[in-house]
Amino acid sequence: MKVLVVDDQRSMRMISSTVAKSLGHEVFEVTCGQEAVDFCRDDKVDLILMDVEMPGLNGFEATKKIREQTKTWFPIIFVSAKTDPKFFAEGIQSGGDIYLFKPIIPEVLESMIKAMQRIASIQDELHSTKIKMELLAHQDKLTSLVNRRGFDNAMALEFEHAQIEKTSLSLIMIDVDHFKPFNDHYGHQAGDDCLVAVSKVLRESMCRPNDIVARYGGEEFAIILPNTSIESAVLVGQRIIEGFKNLAYKHEYSSTAAYITVSGGIAGLKGNTTPEELIQSADKVLYKVKESSRNNISL
Repeated sequence: MKVLVVDDQRSMRMISSTVAKSLGHEVFEVTCGQEAVDFCRDDKVDLILMDVEMPGLNGFEATKKIREQTKTWFPIIFVSAKTDPKFFAEGIQSGGDIYLFKPIIPEVLESMIKAMQRIASIQDELHSTKIKMELLAHQDKLTSLVNRRGFDNAMALEFEHAQIEKTSLSLIMIDVDHFKPFNDHYGHQAGDDCLVAVSKVLRESMCRPNDIVARYGGEEFAIILPNTSIESAVLVGQRIIEGFKNLAYKHEYSSTAAYITVSGGIAGLKGNTTPEELIQSADKVLYKVKESSRNNISL
């Protein structure tokens, strides 16, 4: 997990950071409430250890602002020397989840972090389950890939998830080269068999089970790569091209190669890009590739 420690006292930050690091978590430190608000606006956080009494924006006020600006829940543990029940109640009302008293007992803090990690893991599992159910509900009959409707729904879910988690998201749009002459000369049944073979190569070129391969329409396919940078998406594209070379699916009527090839365009999530703009961007690159070289998947 990415843990943010917020405390104006260096000694307190050191104790909390040491415990979190000992559990294998990535730890960041800030010294005041406003810095915590700014950090959460720009970066994903899985857990905050928040001091209450700080100059300027105190822990309760910072937590309210953080809850207002973030789209998803993550645990916030308050740490304070004040034991009055009214402070506990105020902390919960401001958006905190647990209230620990100073001085910090490392063993207690360690147990709390472990408990919060289990909750964070459940959130990730819920997202994965939602995606899996979406894919199972919308399958293309011919290829057994996700169909267009399933792609649209999965794209919306992964797009929202990437924005919330502040992670990368890449998309590859793919089109089979010279598919019309293949269909015209070999027949529609052979065309269907070819699309099934294409689907298999695309599936086998993926690195992880959460990568999504969809039949976008006709001989066009789409691949959603969650938490994947543009550079990694390029490597996936290279594996796909190599996969068709190894398959060597005969195509005597192609002007590009003696076997079935594909062209593709890659696009990545940037700033305020919408899902539709991401698809359009990848499509533009795809058609540039088809107009020039073909048998290539490019940025």
